[in-house]
Amino acid sequence: MGYSMCMRMHITLDDGLVDRIDEVAGSRSRSRYIRKAIESQLEEDARVAARRKAFGSIPDFAPWMTPEWIAESRKEERRAASLDRDWKASREE
Repeated sequence: MGYSMCMRMHITLDDGLVDRIDEVAGSRSRSRYIRKAIESQLEEDARVAARRKAFGSIPDFAPWMTPEWIAESRKEERRAASLDRDWKASREE
């Protein structure tokens, strides 16, 4: 990702956190590591916000999926499976 301008910031991190960053990234790559961690968190926050915004916009089920429709659909599936079994059995004979 290209950056047109960089801004120096002063942030405060406890020694233990800095040690952990150094273990992973090395002391000469702290800024890059922290920048990538922040970018990753911002992307995750954007995904969470998008999911929250979309929540509820898609119904849990289609309006035509009444209990009666579901029951009839299941009957049809059982009939189709039964016909399929009968057809396979007749081919084996």
